[in-house]
Amino acid sequence: MIAYSTPARRPVPQLAAALLAVTLPITTLPLPALAAGDVTPASASGVRKTVQDRARPMLSSDPGGAAELLRTEAKKTSDPILFIDAGEAFLAEGVAERDKAALEQAIEQASIGMDIAAFQQDPRCDPAWQHLDAGEYDREMARAKKVVEDSEKAITELDKPVEAPPPKEEPKQEKGTPRDGRGLIAGGSLLTVVGVGGLAMIGAGLALSNKAQKDVDALDPSAIDFDAQFADIDKKGKTANVVAYAGIGVAAVGLAAGIALLVLGVKKRKAYRAEHGASETARVHVAPALGYGYGGLSLGGRF
Repeated sequence: MIAYSTPARRPVPQLAAALLAVTLPITTLPLPALAAGDVTPASASGVRKTVQDRARPMLSSDPGGAAELLRTEAKKTSDPILFIDAGEAFLAEGVAERDKAALEQAIEQASIGMDIAAFQQDPRCDPAWQHLDAGEYDREMARAKKVVEDSEKAITELDKPVEAPPPKEEPKQEKGTPRDGRGLIAGGSLLTVVGVGGLAMIGAGLALSNKAQKDVDALDPSAIDFDAQFADIDKKGKTANVVAYAGIGVAAVGLAAGIALLVLGVKKRKAYRAEHGASETARVHVAPALGYGYGGLSLGGRF
């Protein structure tokens, strides 16, 4: 009897050597010797399950390790399903690691599994050496073909030249207020006005305090309501002092910060106009403002 294997795809040269190792005993030994120990689908399933249970926990964390285990045990048992299992594990490793060598191994192992499965279905193969039931053949062959197809597709993707990403467009800056110092000048002007208001508070507080003192000096100690008048005038004097003290703080902060911002703003405005060819310069002026019932300072300028 002459035994042979059904032709299958052999994507790498190693497949020929592996298949030769399987088919050589068939051409040199009588079939009963090959079937020593009798391999049935039932006995093969028991041995296979032990190997698959060992490999299963490794498939997610270490697919390469699972693939090596399955390939080693498949060589020992010549079980076509274990070869296909090894192919699937090599495929998972190749995709995860973008490893072309692992993908080639996936094709090789799945192809060996298809060759052995096809050979065992041949009526001239020893019926005492069967790893698969007839009903399992089509399912396992389809699984092996999918491993080969997916591996070839993954290799094609890896071989594609990597296209450079399109240049990233810089976000367009919206045109806003020119940075010519006008913001600093405006802020400084506002704070300066606040500081001037603090000066006005000081003046008002001092004036009210002096008036209260004069009113106290003008009181008649022998008057029946002296104590009540004194308490009322004293209260007004204390309020005047609070206004004066608050005005000191407001004036100090407002004038210090406002004048500093004005100086910076004017300098920046001048530099901006010099850079952009403008000859006009910013001008700021402070002048006294007096009138009936009021007094203070007025702030003006050109920005």
